[in-house]
Amino acid sequence: MRKHLYRFISFEDFINLVINNKDRFVRPSIWDDGYEGYLFSSLDSPEDVRHIVSEMFNNLCPRNYYAIPDNYFRMWHSKWFTYAQCWSEHPETDAMWRCYSYGNKALRIRTREDKLLAHAKSIFQENEDFAVYLKKVSYDLNKKSNIEQQIAQMGDSKLTHETYFHKRPAFKHEREVRLLIADNRLYIRENLSSLGVKWNIAEQVTGKNDGEIIDYLTERILSQRIDYEHSNSANVWIEDAGNISAFLEGVMVHPSAPEWYVNIVQDICLQKGIRFDGQSQIYKLK
Repeated sequence: MRKHLYRFISFEDFINLVINNKDRFVRPSIWDDGYEGYLFSSLDSPEDVRHIVSEMFNNLCPRNYYAIPDNYFRMWHSKWFTYAQCWSEHPETDAMWRCYSYGNKALRIRTREDKLLAHAKSIFQENEDFAVYLKKVSYDLNKKSNIEQQIAQMGDSKLTHETYFHKRPAFKHEREVRLLIADNRLYIRENLSSLGVKWNIAEQVTGKNDGEIIDYLTERILSQRIDYEHSNSANVWIEDAGNISAFLEGVMVHPSAPEWYVNIVQDICLQKGIRFDGQSQIYKLK
């Protein structure tokens, strides 16, 4: 049996899942922690792009001016077309109930690793259009060298999305496991952008020193880059959840929720054939 995983959600997300049969995923690049996915949040300005190009030119793929635009546009695509959910190995903690309180109306849903992964692969029909990842978060980010560290992590794992599986040690109590969905249907655009940068590049960089090559690559990347939608609606992915009973094993209610609210959640679970794990007793004397 694979390990259990737990997710703390709002009543609205609960209703959307069990009544509307919709699963919700969010772009991790918009989450609150500015250090999380810092590399992807630093892909925009000319100064940051030059910093990233310089780091790749000197360390990730040294002086390989063909690989640099490929790597940059992989990251650019990941920033805009990757969606995620946060799960935890902790059944419950005081910190988790407080962080995700939703006015004392939070709900904890329960599943297992294998069931969650099968669920995600089923609803997204994993193929060349979508990639699904389920991976434990490492709490090893050093806030003093975010770009350098996260580029190195990406290079070590050979996974463009690697940045999304790293957080600062301050969040270690979460014991997070992250479900990541990559939408690759428009990836051909990034290939074309990269080809635009690499066109005639050998001739263009002849006679240039390293700094001038980095400047040239930065300028070409910015000129070829596609600007995607920044709207709130584009930051959320709502997908048909399929057979939720195949992965949803139980629902628990916030320890400080009022009795009437507990009864409502219990009734919904009963109607939908979902196991009701009751109200959390974390603050009750045993």
